[in-house]
Formats: sequence, C-alpha cells, structure tokens
Amino acid sequence: MEGNKKMKIINYNKTMDKNKIAKEAFKICGKAKFPVEYEDVYNHLFENEKLILKLLLNDKDNLVGFGVFENYRLFLESQIITMLYLSGMVIEPKYQKKQVSREIIKNTYLQIQSDLISLRTQNIAMAKSLLNAFEDNLFTMPKDQTTTIVEVLKQASPFKNLDERGVIKNCYSNQLYENLKAMKDNFDVQLNKTDALGVIIEPRKEQKVLSLFKNLK
Repeated sequence: MEGNKKMKIINYNKTMDKNKIAKEAFKICGKAKFPVEYEDVYNHLFENEKLILKLLLNDKDNLVGFGVFENYRLFLESQIITMLYLSGMVIEPKYQKKQVSREIIKNTYLQIQSDLISLRTQNIAMAKSLLNAFEDNLFTMPKDQTTTIVEVLKQASPFKNLDERGVIKNCYSNQLYENLKAMKDNFDVQLNKTDALGVIIEPRKEQKVLSLFKNLK
C-alpha cells in the first residue's frame, strides 16, 4: 500500500472466523464513534454472501479497518452497465488520514473492473476518498446529474430515493455525522439529518459510460 508498507488489504473468505471478525469490526466502529449495534455490524458483513468484504490488517495482522462492497447491473436501453457500490467502510482512527480508504477502494476496483463506482454518505471524507482514488476521472452526482442518470441509478436499491440534486432522501434513521455543512461547502448540496449524498465515478475515462446518459433525450 502506498505510504503504508506495513499494512495489507485481504479478501474475506469463508474459512475465516466470522464472529471474531465481527467483534473486531464492532470495536473499530466504537473507536471511530460510529453509532451501531454489534448485530448490525455482523449482519452487514455476513448477511449477504454476494458482498465483497475487504479487511485492512496492520503489521501484526490485527484488523484495523474494513470495506464492504456490492455489485449491481444497471440497464440502459439495450446496454448493461456494471456498478461497484461501497456500502460501508470504517477505519480505526489512528489509521485514518493515511489514504487507506482510497487504497481499499482502488484494490477492490482492480479486482472487479466495473464500469462505475459509487457510494452514498454523510461523511465528506468518504466522498473525497472515492473522488481521490480516481483523480481526473469523470464523476457525477451532484455535479452533472441528468434525469436519465437519476432514473438508471434508481435501479440500485441504495439509490431508490435519489433526487436530481444527488441527494438520497431518508436513507438513515438518524444523523450519523455532525458536520453536514462540509457537504454544503464542497458540493453545494444541503443535506437534512437523515439524507445522504450520492457520488458516482467512471474509473476509465476512455469508456465514456456516463456520456451514454447525457446523449439520451
């Protein structure tokens, strides 16, 4: 890993101890002051076997972070567009601000090679991690949204309440992060307490997948 030579990212596999991973992940959530119950952590990590679970280990092979991804197939007329969706990531505080979130995202993309990568969040740091993982590549939501983009993205369950401003309405039961003003300052989008911002990236500019949305009437 860039700048973190002693850390490594590995894939979860079924031979690993689910309960041990869930307990360590729950502790990380506590250290990061992320309000969640143990049962929620366990279910998020292991309830859906189709999820891609990335584990971040330090030099002593202790779990210090994790990322959970989902794969979606979106249909645009006669074309199928693949989208990798980051459904959750938590990093232990002392390992934050070391670009490890960006590295987990890039590591997963290199494995999957999807057309698009997306997330929804109240956390400005996570939005920036996704954008910074693919510098200079095309991105939308909330900058270049169109009616067509919104309707196509609504096929993915995390974006079913997406509006034309790039806001997913009422996707949380309560406010997860205090500083929603950062979203306003960076993206000129005002989030309510239960809203999230949607961000979508096109990792390979030569594909011009997002241009398909814009060319439709």
